[in-house]
Amino acid sequence: MLARFPHFQFVLSLFTSLVLLLLVPSETSGQDPTWLEEDDYLYRAYFDFSGMAGGVNDTGQGLLFIPLSQDEESLFFADLRGNIFDDSSAEGNFGLGYRQMMNDQWIAGAYGFFDVRRSEYGNIFRQGSFGVELLSIEWDFRANGYVPTLKQKRVDSLSTAYLSGNNIVVQGGEERAYWGTDFEVGRLLKTFDEMNVDAELRGYVGGYYFDNSAPGFKEMAGPRTRVEFRMFDLPFLGNGSRVVLAGQYQYDELRGSQGTGMLTIRVPLPGNGDSQKLTRFQRRMVNPIVRDIDIVLNQARGPVEQAKLQQTGQVLNNITVIDANTVGAEAVFNGAGTNSVVLFDGSAGTIDTSTGFVFNNGQLALAGGKSVNVVGCNSGAVASFNYGSRPTVNGTVNTIDVFTMADNSSIVGMNITGGQNGIYGNNISGFTMACNTISGALEDGAHLDGTINGTIIDNTFSTNGTTTDNDGLEIENFVGGSITGNTFRNNDYGFYSSNEISGGTIAHNTAHNNTYDGFTFTNISGGTISNNTSRDNGEDGFFFFGTMSNGVFSNNIANNNHNFGFNFFQMTGGTISGNQAIDNDFAGFAFFGAISGGTFSSNIADKNDDGFYFDQDITGGTFSGNTASNNRFNGFYFADNVSNMTFTGNVASENVTNGIKFGDTVGTGTIISNNSAIDNKDDGFDFDDVAGGTISNNFASGNLEDGFDFDDVFLGGTFSNNVSVSNTFNGYDFIAPIVGGTITNNSAQSNSADGFFVNIFSGANTATFSNNTATQNTAKGYNVLSGTPLNGVGTNTGSGNASDNNF
Repeated sequence: MLARFPHFQFVLSLFTSLVLLLLVPSETSGQDPTWLEEDDYLYRAYFDFSGMAGGVNDTGQGLLFIPLSQDEESLFFADLRGNIFDDSSAEGNFGLGYRQMMNDQWIAGAYGFFDVRRSEYGNIFRQGSFGVELLSIEWDFRANGYVPTLKQKRVDSLSTAYLSGNNIVVQGGEERAYWGTDFEVGRLLKTFDEMNVDAELRGYVGGYYFDNSAPGFKEMAGPRTRVEFRMFDLPFLGNGSRVVLAGQYQYDELRGSQGTGMLTIRVPLPGNGDSQKLTRFQRRMVNPIVRDIDIVLNQARGPVEQAKLQQTGQVLNNITVIDANTVGAEAVFNGAGTNSVVLFDGSAGTIDTSTGFVFNNGQLALAGGKSVNVVGCNSGAVASFNYGSRPTVNGTVNTIDVFTMADNSSIVGMNITGGQNGIYGNNISGFTMACNTISGALEDGAHLDGTINGTIIDNTFSTNGTTTDNDGLEIENFVGGSITGNTFRNNDYGFYSSNEISGGTIAHNTAHNNTYDGFTFTNISGGTISNNTSRDNGEDGFFFFGTMSNGVFSNNIANNNHNFGFNFFQMTGGTISGNQAIDNDFAGFAFFGAISGGTFSSNIADKNDDGFYFDQDITGGTFSGNTASNNRFNGFYFADNVSNMTFTGNVASENVTNGIKFGDTVGTGTIISNNSAIDNKDDGFDFDDVAGGTISNNFASGNLEDGFDFDDVFLGGTFSNNVSVSNTFNGYDFIAPIVGGTITNNSAQSNSADGFFVNIFSGANTATFSNNTATQNTAKGYNVLSGTPLNGVGTNTGSGNASDNNF
C-alpha cells in the first residue's frame, strides 16, 4: 500500500524530526546546557539483557540506554539495541527519543529508529520506525509505525523450477519486509508493598497490522497481550536496576498462535547519580521504548517466468522430449533445429542409436533425472530443475559416434555408452560439455579434432579405449576455454592432447587407475594447466612428449603412479611451479630432453626413485625453491652438462643416495647458490667436472658421506662461501686434481673425517685456494696429499681439528 506513495517515507521522516525538535527544549540562552553542568544526573545509562523464547524465534537482545540531555522533567536519550535470533539472523536498532513530564501525572514521548536486519537467508533489510507514547504511573498508551525498504530480495533455496507445457519455468523464492503499525494500552494491575523490593504487575492489550502488497505475501494482523512482573532497585544490582518476568501472546492467521516468555535484567552503568533512587513516576522516564522487536519479514515464491540454463545461458523454451519410445529419435533431434532445446528422458529405458545424434549449431541436449541449475530470465532467481529419469544413450555400432557436436552446442547430464566415440567434434568453439558420464567407447570417450575452444566441465570418462589403446578425452589443439572438474578413470589413457595446447585453462581434473598415463601432453605454448591430480595410473602421472615453450603448469599432484610422476621432454620457456610428486615408482620429475629456458620452481618430490632427474644438457632456465626428500635415490640428479642456468634455493633432505648430484660438467654461466643438502645417505653435493660458473652459499649438513664431493677434475669457476657441517666423512672431498678456478671462504665444521681433503693440486695449476676455515673436524683440518695451489697458501685457517689446522 505504502509503495504507491513514493514520498511517504520522506514525509514520515520529516514529521518525526519536527516532533523531536518541538519537544526538545531550547537551550539558546546564556545558561550552559544541562549535560555540561556538574550537578548529579538524575537519569542514568543502563544495559538491559533480555532473553525471549517460544515465539516465532528464540531471541537474545542487548539494549543500551544513554541519556544525552536531561533535567528533572525532560530527557533526550539514545536507545541502541542488538538482537540475535535462533535462525542465525540478527538485527540492530538505532534510536533517539525524547520524554517530557507534562505535569505531575503524565509523560509524553516521541522517538524514531533506524533498523537494519540480516535475515536467515543472508539478505539485508533496512527500515525507519517511529512512535509516540503517553505514560503515567498507572497507564501506558503507545503507537508505532514501521516503514521498510520494500524491494524484494532473492532466496534461491526457496525457488522452484518445473516443466510447463514445452517450457521450463522458474518461480523464484523472494523475501520481503512488511510495513505496518502496532499499538497497545497498558495498566498497572498491582503493587507488592509487602515484598522486600519495589515490585509491580502490569498488563497490556493491543494489536498489530503488517502487510506487503506483492503477490503471495499475506497480511499479518491480530491482537497482542502481555503481562509483566517488574522488580526495581534490587540490592545485589543497586539502585536503577530492574528485573522483568513477562509473558506475551499474539495471534494472526498467517503465523497462528504465538506465546513468548521473556526475562530482562537491567544493569545500571556507573556515573553521576549512582546513589539516587528514582520515584515511581521518575522511573517511567527511563522505561525502555516498547516496539516490535524486529523488521517483519516473510518469504514466498514470485511470479512464473521463463528459465534459462545457468551453465550456458540458453533459454529453455519450445522443448522437444526424446525417450526410448521416440520413433526416429536421431531425425527428431536434428530436426529440432538451430538453438533448440531437446530433453532426453530415461523413464522408458535405454535410448539406443545406430546412426548417432548430430547437433545443430547452438543446440542443447539436456538430460532428465539429473538436477541442473536454471535461472529466471527476469529475476535472476536460481533453482534446481529435474525432470524424469537420467537417460542412458547407447551407441550400438562401434564405427559411429554417439553424439557429434557443433559450434555453440551443449550436452548436459547424459549417461553415454558405446559407439566409436561417445562424443565427437571437429573444429568447434563455444560448446559446453557438462556433467556427463561417458563410458565403454571403442576409441575415446570424447574425441575433439582440429582447433577446439569450449567448456568441458564435471564430466566422468571411464573404461574407454580399453581394447584400442585410446583415451577418456582426446583433444588435438586446445586454444581456449576451460577443461575443469573432470574425472578420467579406468581408460587406457586418461586425458590426451595430441598436438598443442596454446590457451585456455585445464584445472582441477583427476585421472586415476588408467592403464597407461593419467595426462598426456604434446606441445605446450600457452594456457594454464593447474591443480590437477593424477594417481594410481599404470605408467606416468603426467607425460609430455613434446616441447613446453610457454604457459603455466602449476600446483598439480602426481601420486603413486607406476612409472614417473611427471615425465617431461624439452623445455624452452614457460613456468613449472608448485607441483608435487609423491611416492611414484620412478622419478618424481624427469626431463628426457634438453632444457634451454623457463622457470622450474617450488616443486616437491617425496618418496620417489630420484626426486628430480634431468637426462640431457641444460643450457638455460631457472631452478629455484624446489624440495626433494625421502627419495630412494638422488634428490636432484643432473646427468648431463649444465651451463648458463641458475640453481638456487633448493633443498634435498633424507634421500637414500646423494642430495644434489651433477653427473657431468658444470660449465660457464652456471649459478648454483643457496641450496641445502641435509641428512642424505650419501653425499650432500656430488659434482663431476667443474669447468666454470659459480657455486656459492650452499649448505651441507648431516650427510652420511661427504658434504661436498668432487669426483672429477676441478678446472675452473668459483667455489665460495659454502658451509659443510657434521657430515660423516669429509666436509669437502676433492678426489680428482684441482687444476684451476677459485676455492675461497668456505667453512668445514665438525665433520667426522677431514674438513678439506685434497688429493692433488696439479703441477701447472692456476688455482686459488684461500681464506677457507676448518674447525672441530675429527681428523685433519686440511689434508692435502700433493701439490700446492698457485695462490692462497697460508691464508686458510682453522682450530680444534685433530691436526693440520692451517694451510
